[in-house]
Amino acid sequence: MSMLESSFNGARLRAARQYNGMTISEVAQALHITNQSVSQFENNKVEPKNENVFLLSNLLGFPREYFYESDNLDITIGNTYFRSLASTSKKERNAQVEKVHLLVKIYEGIQTYIRFPKFDLEQQDNMNPEELAEYVRDKWGLENNPIYNLIDIMEKHGIIISSAFEKNSNIDAYSHVEILGNQMVPIVVLGYEKNIFRQQFNAAHELGHILTDGMYELEELSKAEYRDMEKFMNQFAGALLMPRDLLLNDLMGRWKLDLGYYIELKKKYRVSAQALIVRANQIGAITANQYQYLMKQVSQNNYRKSEPLDDAYQLIFPRYLKHAMNLIRKEKKISGNDFMNFLKSQGISLQKSMVEKLLNLDEGFLFDEAVKEDKIVLITR
Repeated sequence: MSMLESSFNGARLRAARQYNGMTISEVAQALHITNQSVSQFENNKVEPKNENVFLLSNLLGFPREYFYESDNLDITIGNTYFRSLASTSKKERNAQVEKVHLLVKIYEGIQTYIRFPKFDLEQQDNMNPEELAEYVRDKWGLENNPIYNLIDIMEKHGIIISSAFEKNSNIDAYSHVEILGNQMVPIVVLGYEKNIFRQQFNAAHELGHILTDGMYELEELSKAEYRDMEKFMNQFAGALLMPRDLLLNDLMGRWKLDLGYYIELKKKYRVSAQALIVRANQIGAITANQYQYLMKQVSQNNYRKSEPLDDAYQLIFPRYLKHAMNLIRKEKKISGNDFMNFLKSQGISLQKSMVEKLLNLDEGFLFDEAVKEDKIVLITR
């Protein structure tokens, strides 16, 4: 049954506007109305006329019904952790947050048909980065080995991972936590990374945010405190991806002062040479002077932004959401139209192209009945 309201839902207009990265003023100009009118629509003080609803629908890309629906989900919205506050505007961040909100709603719809893994770690607020990394390795059975595909491991353990919603180099990977009913739903949206080494480190960084979500009140953090928080997450990522004892063993010889050796170690640890050098200094394998010497070599070789072997391995793409949709189509015999109608019955009327983008589906997936094989184990309900 569709969750249609008899009156316009102003909160939905605000969400749709922010989803598109638009200000009240920009919407008002596009519709040739005043800023005050748009504000009144969003705050349910005035109901827009039918012609304005039609214009809003076309402008923002949401079906008309979307603006007359109410949410039928018990969702508590948590923090969103962005890496680059200085390079992203509030408008850009709001757009990303609204995309994640919709992704979670669609995810809940998918769960009607598919049983996803539950997030199986507990949040921690009294561990240092090394202890937190050991906790993750112990709980996930990673032992003291290199991690070649952290993204797949995170999905396997109940973290929703999505590729970047659009190509925006200003937005690094970011994480978000929501409570759906009584279930914690952690989400990581990958940035527009250019190589697997940065991708792995960013994913580990965001895992740190998820595990320490209760430690921080983001709105109350000073810039210095925010930097300290980010430093903690980088240290955690380094400890997780480059275990102390394993790396110390690899840095026992004279090769630890050879930049080329760190470039070769990228193959083993799947992190950048610069991350390896930083970690080597943190664990005492090299001195501060040796660290400075190696980083000077990085600069002299113009490796700050691009290192050798960066293109030696393909980027990793999340698989679970896409595979879940394949299962729905193939085993449950649910067509694209059926799935969209189901979302509508839950109060989520959207365009097919929008759902495809949010779920990283191939263009036309919800229009085309063909389904391809895959090899991920998920359990249908």
